[in-house]
Amino acid sequence: MNYAFAIKWLKAFRESSEVITALYADDFVFEDPILDQFGITDKGDLGRIFDLYANKDRTNGLGVHNFRIRGYWGDHKSGLIRWEWGPEDCTNFIGLDVANKPFVCQGHTFHQYNDDGLIVRESSWWEISTILEQIGYPGADNPRPLGKTAVPA
Repeated sequence: MNYAFAIKWLKAFRESSEVITALYADDFVFEDPILDQFGITDKGDLGRIFDLYANKDRTNGLGVHNFRIRGYWGDHKSGLIRWEWGPEDCTNFIGLDVANKPFVCQGHTFHQYNDDGLIVRESSWWEISTILEQIGYPGADNPRPLGKTAVPA
């Protein structure tokens, strides 16, 4: 696809889950490993995942979600979309208290497209660590290196 499609895809999140899922082929695979979402192939399930992002009620604590494109690389078969995301008026995110703790993160989504220009495969990756750091999650500013564990003295 192209940059214009990437903008259309990101804008669709603010419209409705129906608008966003219409951009996916009937035969697709979706994954967001950060949220432990793998192998989603049903548009109803995908729509339920995306419902949150179309929230327009600033008083319900779900937040109003803003996406901004940072770049697109690809062709008619596949593409990588770099994006930035941050909610406004959000009080809870993945079980964490984020009330009055604004945050923004960056991520990227890889798409594969069919001949009709619909998404047949998606994999999204984003920075959970920057969110934890921005909301003041204990220890987020001093993460333990991977593979290192504390050894009792």
